Amino acid sequence: MDPLLMVLLLLWRPGLRAEGRHNPNGSQECETTAKADIVVLVDGSGSIGRSDFETLKTFLAGMVSNFNIGPDRVQIGLVQYSSNTRTEWHLNTHQTKYSLLKAIPNLVQLQSQTFTGLALNYILQNNFKPNVGMRADSKKIVVLITDGEANDNTLLPSQKLKDAGIEIYAIGVTNAKRKELSYIASDPKEIHTYYLRDFSSLRGIADDLTINICNSLVFVRLVNGTSLCSGRLEVNTNQSTQRWSSVCEDDFDQQDAEVVCRELGCGAPSVLQGVLYGEVEAPMRTKEFQCRGNESALLDCRSSGSDRNTCSPGKAVGLTCSDPVRLVGGWSRCTGTLEVKQGDWRPVDGSDPTWESASVYCRKLSCSSPLSVGRRDDSSNRSAWKINSDCVLSGSGLRECVTPLSWSSSILELTCLHPAAVIIRLVVLPLTLLLSTIVIYFIMKVQATRGQMSDPQENIELDYYNQS
Repeated sequence: MDPLLMVLLLLWRPGLRAEGRHNPNGSQECETTAKADIVVLVDGSGSIGRSDFETLKTFLAGMVSNFNIGPDRVQIGLVQYSSNTRTEWHLNTHQTKYSLLKAIPNLVQLQSQTFTGLALNYILQNNFKPNVGMRADSKKIVVLITDGEANDNTLLPSQKLKDAGIEIYAIGVTNAKRKELSYIASDPKEIHTYYLRDFSSLRGIADDLTINICNSLVFVRLVNGTSLCSGRLEVNTNQSTQRWSSVCEDDFDQQDAEVVCRELGCGAPSVLQGVLYGEVEAPMRTKEFQCRGNESALLDCRSSGSDRNTCSPGKAVGLTCSDPVRLVGGWSRCTGTLEVKQGDWRPVDGSDPTWESASVYCRKLSCSSPLSVGRRDDSSNRSAWKINSDCVLSGSGLRECVTPLSWSSSILELTCLHPAAVIIRLVVLPLTLLLSTIVIYFIMKVQATRGQMSDPQENIELDYYNQS
């Protein structure tokens, strides 16, 4: 790994309060499978010192590390501006988190003056375009970072971005003007505007910024459960004000549940039940969802035209989705290479297999007890997941217990007893034995009866022989 990249990651250790899981550098990732196209607009004017620009790059590395980067997830483009504006990379230039993190240390400061309005116009005309990666079904976001008052008008350019459906976060440092930041930022201002005394304070806002961006991407969540894949269902009925509402179980069915579990990156729904995760007051009004079951997100589903005005207390939807885990390459669904989905499907590192954790994996796969657990060498050195055995044995979901590995030389292989084999062993075999015993009993009984009722002619011949 690039030494400078490693330093950036080690320096970045904010403790996020967002819903998510810990990533290897100490923060928490934004747990969403939603699509987002984020353009970071960075002020590179001469008023920013060299050390402050390096601090800014560290902030960018931390921000990138908290999102699920990919062509069907979050894409991040970066534009630097001063008197001129320069695209450092487009939305579709870097399709992996690793590639983005490698690009950040190579940023070279532009210097010169601060023409923020010109830069805002530039990104609307050049960066939010389909030919450079913008997707029609994604959330569009701008994160502006500047250290001073603009030398041009910013009101009209920022309004054009908002009119195009693009959400703007404005971060001002040192000499930036609060009023100008407020004009530029989207509503509500309190979650879209940040004013800092110096660049070292960037680390202090990382928590809130990532949480706010993440929340703007999330439409559904499960709360009060034991893992990210279980809890009471809530939908975001107003993303501007982050207003969350429970869902009435009369408006929800199995097909809706399948879509929610898929959107959260979990496995298939295993439990759909009201009042399973805490009693709440009557849910706020929601429209009835009408999913077919194959949609990627709840927002893709049709909904009824009118809101429900009433819903009895205790009728909020509670949902449990299975962990996204599978066995591949085996002769049945209960044998093969263990893979876990966390954004994408990856094999599990096999350097430290245990029978206790294998029992948990088999149970999550709806299989019976483990028959064998081991590892095989993998010369491809592909990326994998490392699972914390203590975390798994504590009852946490697999999603909370995995950390990414850039490569792994050994992969976990697992064979669980198939449920059908259990049925055969517990039902079919005893029944077969019983039937066999009954058949043998009747055969022996018939033979015994035939022995007692032997042929009379044979008896006569035998008596005649004895008399003679």
